[in-house]
Amino acid sequence: MRFLFSLVFFLLALPLAFMLAFERGLLDAYVDEDAIPDEPFIRAELASRTSPEDLSQRVDAALAAKAWDDAAMYAEIAAFMDMPLDPATQVRLEAENAFARRAARNTSSFVTGFVTGTGEDTPAFMGALASDLTVVGDIRDIGTEGTKLVRGEDYSTMILGLSVVGLAATTATVATGGGGLPARVGVSVLKVARKAGTVTAGFARDMTRLLNEAMNFDKLGDTLRAVDLADSAATRRAVTSYADGISLARVMPVLDDVAAIERAAGPAETVRLMRYVENTEDLASVSKMTAKYGTKTRGIMEITGKTSLRAFKTAWNLVLLALQWVWAIAGGIGALVAASLGRRVMRRRRA
Repeated sequence: MRFLFSLVFFLLALPLAFMLAFERGLLDAYVDEDAIPDEPFIRAELASRTSPEDLSQRVDAALAAKAWDDAAMYAEIAAFMDMPLDPATQVRLEAENAFARRAARNTSSFVTGFVTGTGEDTPAFMGALASDLTVVGDIRDIGTEGTKLVRGEDYSTMILGLSVVGLAATTATVATGGGGLPARVGVSVLKVARKAGTVTAGFARDMTRLLNEAMNFDKLGDTLRAVDLADSAATRRAVTSYADGISLARVMPVLDDVAAIERAAGPAETVRLMRYVENTEDLASVSKMTAKYGTKTRGIMEITGKTSLRAFKTAWNLVLLALQWVWAIAGGIGALVAASLGRRVMRRRRA
């Protein structure tokens, strides 16, 4: 019996104690976060929170709401978890993914995104991103928000500041043969997210503070008052000249993190993922998660309510993992006990 208790202690008690200490940050100086694989923990949490029926219902609801991106995301979660969708749901999903439907949906959304800089799906966000990458979006937003600044009206510091940074990044991209592209992409994604309402108040506050540290908005106002904002060429020249004097050292890491998320999950998912970013520090965690799970990241967050890889590595999820293998553990313990009893019987017979 003492042997059995010792075995249970080493198999369960010690791992649970380790995970509790890790969860509370007591082992940060000794154990690197990446040393513990996250996928088993994420699978355990998803298994406890969703099912084939639940995912099928989520796909059906997304298709009914014409939210194709959401439907595809939940289908990807189902494939990741080896949870087959309902056959009728699978048929509807495949029909919606037919070439003709995709072409019509994508063309209309792309044009809307390019013209307005806003949107709700991947093609629209790609259109908004394209307009910014050609500086059309930056000039448009500088004209809109800059006019408010000149008139003394309330304006979006984040949109105006990012537009100025965008022009600077575009110049750097051309000058360095693409070196400024991550920042350029980061600017565009953040502007679209701000307009779409997916930027949290906390992150907007952090980003506005960084932009205020990077540039003098009073001086920017003087620059804009001296130019006809209806003249896009003159506006671009004046703002580009002004941007030469700003410092982006603290802004660039944030833009790089946003660009990394965009590369892993795509522009539309990056815009939606900003709902889970409460401050600039959160951005690094989301970036790390999307690097591993791509477009599944938001689905994992929505279903589990957890927004970082570390959050999954808990003692409770270790219990869930153990329960998934309970029969194997019980069988192993049983085999060891049987072997021990067998050895005792054999010794008695020999005696």
